[in-house]
Amino acid sequence: MSRPSPQMRLRRPSWRAPAHHSPLGWTAPSFLVFTVLRLPSFFEPHWYTDEASYVNVAKSLLRGRVLYSQIWNNKPPLQSWTIATEVRFFGASEFGLHLLTYLTGLAALAAVAYAGTRILGMRRACMATLLCAIALGLPVVDAELALPESLLIAPVTWAGALLLVRIDPRRVVSVPPHRLAIWPFVVGALVAAGIAYQQTVVAEATAFGLIIALSPRTRWRDLMAYAGTVVAITAAWLAVAIVTAGAGRVAFALVGFYIPYTRSVLPSAGSGVVMHIAEVGVAAILLCVGAFLCRRLSTAAWAVLLWAGAALLVAAMAGQPYAHYLTAAAAPVSLAVAAVPLPNRLRRFSRTDALRLGPAVAALVIAAALARVTGLDWIPEAAPSPAQNATRTLTQYYGGAVRAAFSGDDSDWDGQFDSHVPADTAVASWISQHGYAGASAVVWSSDSWVYSLADLDVLMPTPPIYNDEVLLGNNGPVATAVATIKPLLIIVSADAESQWPEIIGILAGGAYQRVFGSGQVAIWLRNGS
Repeated sequence: MSRPSPQMRLRRPSWRAPAHHSPLGWTAPSFLVFTVLRLPSFFEPHWYTDEASYVNVAKSLLRGRVLYSQIWNNKPPLQSWTIATEVRFFGASEFGLHLLTYLTGLAALAAVAYAGTRILGMRRACMATLLCAIALGLPVVDAELALPESLLIAPVTWAGALLLVRIDPRRVVSVPPHRLAIWPFVVGALVAAGIAYQQTVVAEATAFGLIIALSPRTRWRDLMAYAGTVVAITAAWLAVAIVTAGAGRVAFALVGFYIPYTRSVLPSAGSGVVMHIAEVGVAAILLCVGAFLCRRLSTAAWAVLLWAGAALLVAAMAGQPYAHYLTAAAAPVSLAVAAVPLPNRLRRFSRTDALRLGPAVAALVIAAALARVTGLDWIPEAAPSPAQNATRTLTQYYGGAVRAAFSGDDSDWDGQFDSHVPADTAVASWISQHGYAGASAVVWSSDSWVYSLADLDVLMPTPPIYNDEVLLGNNGPVATAVATIKPLLIIVSADAESQWPEIIGILAGGAYQRVFGSGQVAIWLRNGS
């Protein structure tokens, strides 16, 4: 009997090589890692200020208030209405909020796996998905919090993934040239959803448009379909917001507010501002030049670099010391890192290809260096300043969660998040026990969780007092508004009283008496109530 030919022999499958048609076998461990890393987030206390603001705005919307006019927020409407939907079913529960961000994180992870397995191969897709799972699973970029960046990663990452797969030179196009493709409309709708969560997605939208314009695999009508979809959907919700709240209010909320906000972290000297803008501009130009030079390479890596660079430049341009600015960059940066060739394969690159990739790689390095201003949470050594995080560590986060789970007492763990946590809990409990839930109240604090915890309606233009100072003016107008409202309760935190002392005039005027205090937070009750 003749021996079978080498081509006919069955080879024992390697443990390193799951079946070619089973990408889930490669990426499933990453989803498990992500899930395990996120478990403590479902039991976090109410601690993050911005999260409180979004929940309070959402509750006001559910009570019939009009966004931007009767209740103010500086985010596009999809952010507020998504949180409102969650609040409708789960209330102010951190479990519900973080279940929402767990699902959006899973969606982003699935998009990375989808794109990675098709443009990078199984092994590199596994690496990209694992890197993204770690970045989004750990609390270091605050991706577990119900913030715009944590929500927009679902539609934007899928938009980028679909686009990368579509322009991959190795992909066989099945759409006849004379037919209108559907994918530009899908990508455009997903990007528009991202913009409806956060204005900064305009950067990714521009990058995706440039990719479509430069890729030899696309046509001009694809670009028109994509851009038209983004503009049409964005214009639709903008029109509704303007009709209901007025053009001036909407313009200030979505654009005007951020001018002094960004200016506050830039160098005071004019030359420093010019230098900051120039650095970001140079990186943006290099990204565009690199994309143009690399557009005909036999890989879609140039598009990954452009996407990652655009996402990092958002954080770089903002200059804010908050880690969540990096959340949107987790997916494209993970794909970019996974696309780096191994040393033994660098020889396959010609000198011409290396020169073409040079500007894009340089731009990505510059963008990453500029984006370091955000710092990382729960890693004191990587915090932008001691004021942002001098004590919280990953050991405390995960170790404290384990100890709380076994002991049944999470008070020590809760206190590690923020000093306001136990005080807010005690104040909310006192309000409920004494029958003041739902009473008219003003929370004079940067931390506005008491509104939701005690079921208090927001009577001020916006929940956190620091934004009321922006809207109404400093040194008097906010206190005047409080005096006009004549709330039954005024909840005051010591740090806010020190920073905005105008409230002292009302408290010391004899109309209110201090009835309870916990930590830095005190309750003042109107006399005669």
